[in-house]
Amino acid sequence: MSIATNVERSYFPPAEALLRKAYAALGLQVEFLPWPLPRAHVELRSGRIDAVAMRAETYFDQAPFLRKVDVPLLNLRVYAYGRPPCPNALPAEELAKHRISHQRGMVAVEVLIPEASRLPANTPSDAFLDVSSGAADYALMLTTPWMAEIPVDTRQGTLCRVPAPLSRTTLFHGVHESRAAWVAPLEQALRGMRDRGEIQQAWADYERQTALQNNRLQAQPGRSLAVTPATPASAPTRPSP
Repeated sequence: MSIATNVERSYFPPAEALLRKAYAALGLQVEFLPWPLPRAHVELRSGRIDAVAMRAETYFDQAPFLRKVDVPLLNLRVYAYGRPPCPNALPAEELAKHRISHQRGMVAVEVLIPEASRLPANTPSDAFLDVSSGAADYALMLTTPWMAEIPVDTRQGTLCRVPAPLSRTTLFHGVHESRAAWVAPLEQALRGMRDRGEIQQAWADYERQTALQNNRLQAQPGRSLAVTPATPASAPTRPSP
């Protein structure tokens, strides 16, 4: 069976392992398809793919053809990135005064940005590159608090992050309505994993691994952010969240 994932893969490895295990309990093997969010939406609506890996609750409100598997997989925050120096906070009501780049189809981010201020990009990398080139004032990205601490590099330099998040959201797995019979057994499998601490441990292990490697994120046109270990000369003290 096929599951659509975001092109952005920087925080996806633990989710892939968790979902493979949940579907194994149903006797199913999983194929993950990293697609742009608008394409994934079209394919899901048509029923040509079976499920979506993780989406914010807001997305399910806009996708009646999906059934939410009601076990939280990951808590995320929306952060703003800009060219240095960044302010300590960027209130949501101030977004209308700026050009804001964001990944097209990222509903949890889009709802924050007035339509006239939106500069849609194909990937978070492209949104960051819009900022570094001066085409946008800020880029909004949905990420984890610990991933947000990792510096984002572009060819024009390292971006800064506004410390205060704009919002918080929770991600859930979802299946096409034609696969509604999968919801109950998937919820049972994922709740068991949660109750045993497996979901929490998967993210904690990934966070610890990422922190130990003192990684940096490289923005690449049209692709996922590349997670790369910092060289000794480029390994500054990690910024506070």
